[in-house]
This record gives sequence, structure tokens and C-alpha cells, in this order.
Amino acid sequence: SGLLDSNKGVHINKRVILSCLTKKDISAIRYAKKFGVKNFAMSFVNTEKDTLFIRKLIGKKSFLISKIETLNAIKNLRKISKYSNAILIDRGDLSREVPIERIPLAQEHIIKLSKKIRVPVYVATNLLETMINDLSPTRAESHDIYSTLKQGASGLVLAAESAIGINPVECVIFLKKCILGKNKNFKFF
Repeated sequence: SGLLDSNKGVHINKRVILSCLTKKDISAIRYAKKFGVKNFAMSFVNTEKDTLFIRKLIGKKSFLISKIETLNAIKNLRKISKYSNAILIDRGDLSREVPIERIPLAQEHIIKLSKKIRVPVYVATNLLETMINDLSPTRAESHDIYSTLKQGASGLVLAAESAIGINPVECVIFLKKCILGKNKNFKFF
């Protein structure tokens, strides 16, 4: 039971075999290439076959970001990374398959492996969730950002915070302060 909305992911506890890209996706990729688009991101990558499929469409010179949002993607991360220019951890979708208390461990594992194989890794979802409606972040959000940077994330991705939030500029300013602060020695006294 529940509400099924358009353009949303559906999680089913049975094996369902579907193409990793829809006809509409393939059409959009071809259209984008006509206009010189070179950067692509693929959602719900599960195996290296998914990355190979899109790589054939976009070409070897295009930049491909593979979004890690499933347990299969974590299990196949090393192989997925071979055909990707970067990895993006989508903690929101990942939390549908990974218990929320284990998301930090999954993130740490993905970042550690990505660093080891020298693939940039970005982290998205709920970085500054409270700033969608409030003027400032929580201490927990500040700590999450610092910990993510300390783990070695190559970058942070704002989504709802900057797309629908009331303080998109303040979100970016706060992230910049976190990044700059991580790289400086802070004196308490």
C-alpha cells in the first residue's frame, strides 16, 4: 500500500530484470550528445555491465559519474569504478537497502575503496537538510560534513538544499566554510 508517484524509484524484494536505461534515457543521451554534452551521471548503477552500457552510448571521452545507491553497487564497486570517472554516494537511496545506522559505515567503505583505486568520490543527500527551511544547520550536520571531508570525499553535493531550499546561497557559503576550516589549524585559545 502507499502512494506511487511518477519519476520515483521503486524497491521490490524480488529479483526483477529491467534494462539499466529506459528508451527515454537513451533518447535523452543521444540528444545531449548532439549538443556536445560530455558529462553524464547514471543513477542506480548495480554492476559494471550498467557502466559499460552507458559508456558505449556516451563514448570513452565523456565523463561518467556512477551513482552508488544499492547494495549491489557496493558489492561491485571496484568493477563499476573501472568504467567510471567518478563515484557519487547517494545516501538517501542507499538507505533503502542499507539500515540507516550503517550508512556511515557504507560511506566510509566506499570512500576508502575509491581513494585506494584513485577514483574521485562525492557524497550527496541530507548534508544540510535543516537549511531547506531554517537559516542555519544543526551541529550534527556540521559534524557530518566535517567527518565526510575527513574520510576523504572529493566533494559534496547539495540537492534539495539548493534546489528547493529557502537558503541556497547560505548553504554553499556554509559548505565553503567547512571545507576551508578543515584545511586550517583552528586554535581554541
